[in-house]
Amino acid sequence: MDVGTPQETLNPEDVKLKDRFNGYPLNVPRWYTKIFEAIPGLVTWFFLLLPFVVGLTGYPEILVIYIAFLTVYWALRGLKFVVAITLGYMRMGREMKIDWIERMKKEQLPYKEVKYVFICPVVKEGLEVLEPSIKAWSKQDVGAQKLSLVFALEGKYKEESSETIAILEEKYGKYFREVVKYYHPADIEGEVAGVKNPNINWAGRHFSLRVRKREERLDEYLLITCDNDLRPHPKYLSAITYKYLTDINPLRKFYATGIHTFNNNLYRVPTLIRTFSNFLTLAVLNQWVFHKKINETWSSYVANLQTVEDVGYWDPQIPNDDTAFYYNALIRFNGDFAGEEVYIPTYNDAVENDTYVKTHKSLYKQQLRWGWGGIVFPMTFAGMYKNKNIPLSKRIKITMAMFDDRLIFRTVVYLLTLGLPILTLVSPEFQYSSASYNLPKIMSLILTSVMFFNIPIYIIRLKLSPLPKEWGLFRKFLDMVETLLVTVNMLTFAFIPFVQAQTEMMIGKTIKKNHYATEKVSIKK
Repeated sequence: MDVGTPQETLNPEDVKLKDRFNGYPLNVPRWYTKIFEAIPGLVTWFFLLLPFVVGLTGYPEILVIYIAFLTVYWALRGLKFVVAITLGYMRMGREMKIDWIERMKKEQLPYKEVKYVFICPVVKEGLEVLEPSIKAWSKQDVGAQKLSLVFALEGKYKEESSETIAILEEKYGKYFREVVKYYHPADIEGEVAGVKNPNINWAGRHFSLRVRKREERLDEYLLITCDNDLRPHPKYLSAITYKYLTDINPLRKFYATGIHTFNNNLYRVPTLIRTFSNFLTLAVLNQWVFHKKINETWSSYVANLQTVEDVGYWDPQIPNDDTAFYYNALIRFNGDFAGEEVYIPTYNDAVENDTYVKTHKSLYKQQLRWGWGGIVFPMTFAGMYKNKNIPLSKRIKITMAMFDDRLIFRTVVYLLTLGLPILTLVSPEFQYSSASYNLPKIMSLILTSVMFFNIPIYIIRLKLSPLPKEWGLFRKFLDMVETLLVTVNMLTFAFIPFVQAQTEMMIGKTIKKNHYATEKVSIKK
């Protein structure tokens, strides 16, 4: 196991972004950033309180019009969602049949010259989590002998992880080009705890220094970043390499899969966790099919190592593992940064802990951390304030994407489900109006029609994540019924922790420096 030479050691000050502090570009007025920190919370609470306010002030027609609009909007979005995941599934079928290595040979692409580095962040996970992942990476059809395996380890858990890493190196080290480990020091001033970006930032910068010292170029490498439980399909890297080598401007792109499944433990976790994970898989697929022009780096992606260097690696001072990388790159490259997808699946772990209750607590804490990842909203607007070279058209697209995905979308299900009941409760006279009689009927007709979308959604979901063969007919029926719990999730785990995070940011809480690192353990029966 290579732990790096003393010359590869950087000081803590060398691994921070020199032109940013707590995610913000230097010399942006604090009053400006505080405004955009408050906007997500203000918008969310505006819609949360809207039924109460219009009911108490005697203007219920405002909410009625808005809910009528949301009903149509939701139906159209549902139709678009079904089309997107259908197209995405068909693309997966086509791409899985392709021999990407043979295609690159026929097109005489220099795929043999590409090297890879996989940064595997480790806290104190055991072999049951890490070994299946390392084994899958060793079976990539581009050849694992071209892949540098870098273990990004947390220094304060050195004793817990050293034996596990030693076993993995002894068993799988022969398959990889090299195996290197870097220990991220604990308690570096200003860094966030409980997220992986300080860890991979430390390892990524050190590996780049290693590359330079052996007189290689950074742009010879494709860097892979993901959670340590991800198990890629054998064709994952070859498909990405083909996209990369045929791209006009690959140094301004990142590459990711549109088929991000949670099949590793999907049918072992509790129902609400499974429902949440299934919806997330389909949501990612939908995003890549129809919204790729403004699509964030999330969870797992690949980029050229020189690109990562130009972006400044990952900001260790903010509670955002991945999406901040995208927006940071977008600002630094004057709006010229985008994603390209492949439809080769990866297999990941759904949130799981050793008891039923702790599993749900883990998901809530994870989602609260994701909610604080909303720091990219004010951070991006601060970046656009500082960088005047971003074209107006790109600024408009970024702004629209930010407001749709991070603000408006969160409250849609809340208003469609609870808006009219709340209005009726605070304004009894509303129940005698024609709107209170007609609108629910129209909504019921439209939303009942939308319910039929669940049929193709369920079919495609089963194609991506097949049910266990040992399940009986009744258990399969229950699984089909579970599809209806998406609404419950969108009112709980996909909603409440985000409201909490936005509220904390709105009232001026400083960036949280300690977050919950999602544990990766199996539930005990």
